[in-house]
Amino acid sequence: MFSGLFLAIEQLGDPRIRGVIVRAVVISAALFIGLMFAIGWLLSGLSVFGISWIDGAVSFLGGGTAFVIGLFLFPAFTGIIISFMLEEIASAVEARHYPDLPAAREEPVMEMVGNAVRFAGVTVILNLLVFIFVVPIMLITIVLIPVIPFVFYGLNGYLLGREYFEFAAIRRLNPAAGRTLRRHFKLRVFMCGIAIAVLMTIPFVNWVMPVVAAAYMLHVFEGVRGRAANA
Repeated sequence: MFSGLFLAIEQLGDPRIRGVIVRAVVISAALFIGLMFAIGWLLSGLSVFGISWIDGAVSFLGGGTAFVIGLFLFPAFTGIIISFMLEEIASAVEARHYPDLPAAREEPVMEMVGNAVRFAGVTVILNLLVFIFVVPIMLITIVLIPVIPFVFYGLNGYLLGREYFEFAAIRRLNPAAGRTLRRHFKLRVFMCGIAIAVLMTIPFVNWVMPVVAAAYMLHVFEGVRGRAANA
């Protein structure tokens, strides 16, 4: 089940894959720097107490806090940007490992953009719901604190497995057929999603995990599609 993961990691040296990573990191860095400048500019004109040195300290602390939060969000920026480059990743994987496949289904531009936006939106919303509702409840009940990682990885495992699998499937099957295939192999897809979710929590590794996840799930899709065809 995890052989596809090793193949995906191995292909990080592919020039086409490297190009996606470099572009995503550069764009993310530009957005991050622009965001920091915007926050700094807003804070510099902020006058909360009317006392210069106190307002200066507030601005400094606010800027520092924004910088730290931005560092934590940087991988998320990168992942969202990569979500718009998944087709390029899939093409590189197929060129190396599945050269005999016919041309992929022509996905309409709006469908492609809609899938990318949906993936980014669902990821953000579900994780916010976990931290807003589930985590506070568990923190109140101290005994349940060890359950938090299982909730986090379970939720993200389902989400990431579903979205990346359907991304791979939609290139070869119509959306309904792709969802049917995912449901048929739902346990395998879920376990692969958990592996992706765990690796995405490792600092620096998470910068390239959207690329690895897309390549990994393409291998998973081709594997289960072959099994379904031979059943």
